[in-house]
Amino acid sequence: MPAKYTEVNGCAIHYSYSGATTLPDVIPDFSRGRKILLIHGAGSNAHTFHRQIPALGEHHSPIAPDLPGHGRTAGVEGLLSVRDYSEFVASFMDALKIDSAVLLGHSMGGAIAMDMALRHAGRVEALILSSTAAKFNVAAERIEALRAVTMGRTPQAFNTDGYSPKTLQESFDVVREGWMEQIKTDPRVRYTDMVAVAEVDLRDAITKIAKPTVVFAGADDKGTTVADAELIAGKISGAKLRVFADAGHFAPRERPAEYNAAIEEFLAGLR
Repeated sequence: MPAKYTEVNGCAIHYSYSGATTLPDVIPDFSRGRKILLIHGAGSNAHTFHRQIPALGEHHSPIAPDLPGHGRTAGVEGLLSVRDYSEFVASFMDALKIDSAVLLGHSMGGAIAMDMALRHAGRVEALILSSTAAKFNVAAERIEALRAVTMGRTPQAFNTDGYSPKTLQESFDVVREGWMEQIKTDPRVRYTDMVAVAEVDLRDAITKIAKPTVVFAGADDKGTTVADAELIAGKISGAKLRVFADAGHFAPRERPAEYNAAIEEFLAGLR
């Protein structure tokens, strides 16, 4: 899977894509099918979508950046709000000369995608909102625990909370994979991301979104629940809802075949 860097606001941004490789200063060809910008969640990176990019690349042009401070992108500080991340996404699109794209946002990335559709509507062709919420239910204790890690008071936690029972029983390698990606982002970024997520509230604003939308949810997701997905789908006119059985918060990794097929079905219905 090809990857390279571009510069946004003086920061070296790492991104993955599909298609022919190009010289370092040459933007790849994104003319195949739909341009799909995949935006990962809090404390994560573009590897979230490594089972989607090759599959979508057969007919489309997927692009997945590591957000500032995440993964292999430069820096050890994340941005301070979902709105800041939304502005970054717009600037990233400018850097790659992408006028508009389908936005696929997972978790915090879903909030970023919704914010983009509200404030940069001309840049958004459609929305795929995955394991996300218009208002996240983040316990103060969780934020404080992440803060304690940044101060060296406790070790970084590796848990199985975001996965379905079936994944834990039959595909624990998927969990280990998630843990390996977790350590690629500084704990300070995980903390500030969670603060940003806790502060965002798009419940009223998303009624103004007028883009084709599908909302994905894992049936076993206890963080961003099916009820959260139903709320979004009910507030965005014409939005569709798809719930994946035996999937938790990480449906792109847990159920990639069904997830990818649902994306293709949605894209095929776009005009």
